[in-house]
Amino acid sequence: MKPAWNELGDKVDSDKVVIGDVDCTAHGSVCQANGVRGYPTIKWFPAGSKDGQPYQSGRSVGDLKKFV
Repeated sequence: MKPAWNELGDKVDSDKVVIGDVDCTAHGSVCQANGVRGYPTIKWFPAGSKDGQPYQSGRSVGDLKKFV
């Protein structure tokens, strides 16, 4: 999953979309606050929102890019 995620970050327009990740072993409180219970967990945050929505579609670079 991590290689696909990194490749996605390289392919999207960073002026319109931010692709990020959190190491839950180092930042457990962030993951707990966002309801992360398993790994990998993908959530997307609509512009201006602090409430992440679960992403439950394909995990290939193509699928992720299509969603973005």
